[in-house]
Amino acid sequence: MKNYVGWLWGIVGIGLLTIPVVVTAGVSDKPVTGDTVIRETQEAVTATKDYTIQQKDAFQRKVQTELDEMQVRIKQLRGQVKHASAEARADIQKAIGELEKKKDLANKKVKAIHSATASSWEQVKSKAEAAMDDLRDSLTRARSYLPSR
Repeated sequence: MKNYVGWLWGIVGIGLLTIPVVVTAGVSDKPVTGDTVIRETQEAVTATKDYTIQQKDAFQRKVQTELDEMQVRIKQLRGQVKHASAEARADIQKAIGELEKKKDLANKKVKAIHSATASSWEQVKSKAEAAMDDLRDSLTRARSYLPSR
């Protein structure tokens, strides 16, 4: 056991001795100037903005596609109302009214994605996701009123 501990300390010691060599190997001979820092910072900000724009665009397309599919499902639900009992019809009509309101709210949240800034992006995305989740849940509840086939 003592040999193992000694061997382990030897490895740790060698590792600690190599850290300064590895760290100094990455250091450039060129001095860092304010202009260099500003340029690199601007490049990082630009890259972050570009990435955020790509994320926004992809998310907006994905959510808009799902919203369009939800509209089709709501239309199908309207067509299926005639197969329900009179009692269920009233519940379905009420559920469809709620669905339309939630679809409109989700649509507004999706449109807000386009104007979201880099700093507001996560919040806008979160609100759009919550609105879509609510719309999905409402559609599921509305479908539960339909008779089983």
